[in-house]
Amino acid sequence: MQPNPSSPGSSADGIVVVKDVEKSYPLGEIMVHAVRGVSFSIQKGEFSALAGPSGSGKTTILNMIGCVDTPSKGEIIIAGQNTSGLKDKELTKLRLFKVGFIFQTFNLVPVLTAYQNVEFPLLLQKNVPKAERERRVNMYLEKVGLKDKMMHRPNELSGGQRQRVAIARALVTEPAIVLADEPTANLDSQTGQEILDLMSSLNENDGTTFIFSTHDHNVISRAHKVLWLVDGRLADPKGRIA
Repeated sequence: MQPNPSSPGSSADGIVVVKDVEKSYPLGEIMVHAVRGVSFSIQKGEFSALAGPSGSGKTTILNMIGCVDTPSKGEIIIAGQNTSGLKDKELTKLRLFKVGFIFQTFNLVPVLTAYQNVEFPLLLQKNVPKAERERRVNMYLEKVGLKDKMMHRPNELSGGQRQRVAIARALVTEPAIVLADEPTANLDSQTGQEILDLMSSLNENDGTTFIFSTHDHNVISRAHKVLWLVDGRLADPKGRIA
């Protein structure tokens, strides 16, 4: 599907709503303005991309949506819950139950098998019975085509296989949103395309909401919605500030 370059909008009924968000942080004696008054919404089931060059603010925004970081100003609403003013414990719970993460460096635990890496978020949730954990881990490893590799550790898997494990781990908690930070960056072009095909299939068949940060044109071309960023601001596809 071709990207939609139209206005990103700021509807209040999305599964993710970003309202007038700013993020600044000190770097020595200089104040860095990483995000400057950004507003948009993502609807349930969308396959969306935050696109732009390095330093444009896309990863910072992704981290704030994922409750890893907090805005200096503005509001972020995740699945109907306003994250403003939440304590660290509440942010951790929201992140654990509502958000799945896929990283460009995979972030798998090297001493754990593929099965154990995928199961790990369910153990953190503490309230999932063993039989349900087994059902979900097996199901999602099968969805990503790795059921025959479940007892392999990360160093026994290819880069593409490790990313598939990371996708299964992100999905196993059945989150409202999956955030993917440059998920194809450390993969060759063919493997990157296969990973993108897999995530697109999960989006289409299961209705999983994906939000990417990327400068990969293959990812951008597949997105339902593209939010272009330049210097921490929304822009049009030609880089003109919105």
